[in-house]
Amino acid sequence: MSAPVRYRAVVAYVGTRFHGWQRQKNAPRTVQAVLEAALRPLAHNAAHVEGASRTDAGVHADGQVVHFELPRRREPRVVRDAWNDRLPDDVRVLAVDESAPDFHARYGAAGKVYTYRWSRAAVIPPARSPFVAPLSPKAEAARMREAAGGLAGNRDFRVFSVAVSAGESTVRRLDEIAIEEDGDELSAVFRGEGFLRGMVRSICGVLADASRGRVPVDRAARLLESGDRRLLSAKAPARGLTLTSVFY
Repeated sequence: MSAPVRYRAVVAYVGTRFHGWQRQKNAPRTVQAVLEAALRPLAHNAAHVEGASRTDAGVHADGQVVHFELPRRREPRVVRDAWNDRLPDDVRVLAVDESAPDFHARYGAAGKVYTYRWSRAAVIPPARSPFVAPLSPKAEAARMREAAGGLAGNRDFRVFSVAVSAGESTVRRLDEIAIEEDGDELSAVFRGEGFLRGMVRSICGVLADASRGRVPVDRAARLLESGDRRLLSAKAPARGLTLTSVFY
């Protein structure tokens, strides 16, 4: 009997109607569960799809990376198209390639890019509304940029995490937070080796408050220094966050 063939795929989804990435018994509509159900006819059995990032409920992805196995070799384009034919319209497989047998989407990842988007528009158009969080028109990119300035580096980000597994290190390398401005929209692009659960949205809550003068621009730096969770702002809404890409 021949060994199964491992594949790597890039997946995009709108997280609005998903209960996050990870398969759950009490929440059948997760991205992982939907992908596995659609892949099952190709696998001729129960299919397992492993993702690089376990995005939370409501979080989107433009470049989630996954791996899976099929019992025999198939043309990647055929796998992509057959898979998409069985998927709902809020998730799509963008690309499929055969990978090395030991490729692992999650443990092999060298880093990830997340983008958080806000809109300062008085009225947010319906096409943008699912992907941006509302923000005061008075919010300033310069203040947000200053607030984010001291966060990059190899640091203990425990204060920004919503849950930490027993024995898990809370030190992460954050390479940069780039604050970008495009008309009414502000965005924060996070690039790093990995992120704790809730970390990006917790930081973004502080950045949003700093941008409109609700907290000092050194609040995020003070949180890192003190670890005092009483200084945290409300976590930014899930709808503004997108997993942009994963790199290896």
